[in-house]
Amino acid sequence: MASAVNERNEMWNTASFRIAGDALRPDQMTAILGIQPTRSGVKGERHSCGHGSVSRTSFWLLKCPLNDSLPLTEHLKWLLDVFEPKYKSINSAAEGATLMFLCGFAPGSGQGGFTLDAKTLQRIAALGVPLSINLYPPESVG
Repeated sequence: MASAVNERNEMWNTASFRIAGDALRPDQMTAILGIQPTRSGVKGERHSCGHGSVSRTSFWLLKCPLNDSLPLTEHLKWLLDVFEPKYKSINSAAEGATLMFLCGFAPGSGQGGFTLDAKTLQRIAALGVPLSINLYPPESVG
């Protein structure tokens, strides 16, 4: 996700698709999807980001590469275009795992919102994959 603190206090959006589960094999997901994850990890192994913690579950995550100034809907459409065609294969290989769209939104000025069009919502609903949206308020001026 984008940094929760935007030095210019601008609006930003980001979206990722995560597959997580104790028995998940991230290398298998990479092979099925034919795309490298932004991040992945295996339960019990140390995170590669260097902070020394251990993964509590296995996961495979792809962050949408679009510019964070684009609308959230564009990020979700990009992810849907990648995952919809391979959804049955993903769901079969990731049996028992949790699939989720993870989104971040920062209004920049402290007030703002976004609209998700009906077609994008229908595409997400048809997959039966939860959509999580985290809101990031601008940093308080102290």
